Amino acid sequence: MDDIIALIRWSLAVRRKCVIRAIPVATLSGPTSGKNYIDEWYEWARQVRRWTIGAAEVFHYFVIKFFRLPVMVSFSFASKFIFYYGFLLCIASVYSIVAPLVTPAMLTAVNHGVWGLVIPSQEVFTWIMLGFLGLQYIWFFFVFLVNYLCEPVFPAGTKDKTGFIRNIFHLIMTWPTITMYCIVELVAFLEVTVRGKSVCSHNASKKDNLVAPVNNIPDRMEV
Repeated sequence: MDDIIALIRWSLAVRRKCVIRAIPVATLSGPTSGKNYIDEWYEWARQVRRWTIGAAEVFHYFVIKFFRLPVMVSFSFASKFIFYYGFLLCIASVYSIVAPLVTPAMLTAVNHGVWGLVIPSQEVFTWIMLGFLGLQYIWFFFVFLVNYLCEPVFPAGTKDKTGFIRNIFHLIMTWPTITMYCIVELVAFLEVTVRGKSVCSHNASKKDNLVAPVNNIPDRMEV
């Protein structure tokens, strides 16, 4: 999170909005390493937790500097940060699961049917929520497509040799994966809210098994 803190400091120094421009270079972002699938899941969750707590630290730093930044810069940064970390990464996928069930139940509990000016019935609302789920898969598909289109510029001419069936499996698992990511993030935010600074440490995930010895033949459960 040092890059975001640096962005806030630069904005304070020049008293205006600073823009970070992306460099179009293929990178491996935040890899994890486990000796088997269960260990890999643990390391993945630990990495997500660390990122989330780091984001909470950055937001705390931003809130302290809020009134020293120009008004529009502060509100722009706050809205983007809350939308990305609070809604998109933390609650969006979980809401897409619980909304079709919980929202009608809550409205019924307060004697208000699932209807309104835009949504005439509960059935329409349910189909709208299922449509949002389908929309998520469309965006996931575009991620896979961009990865395929970027292969010509991969370093050293590297090609993605993942098979078609396995790619389909990965596409199907994108939504469950992002949902688990949201749950880990939600728990991490609750943890940092209750425990505060004591959980803010750089406890990075292991990287030992990213490169395995060539003479070490793993069994079927090894990553």
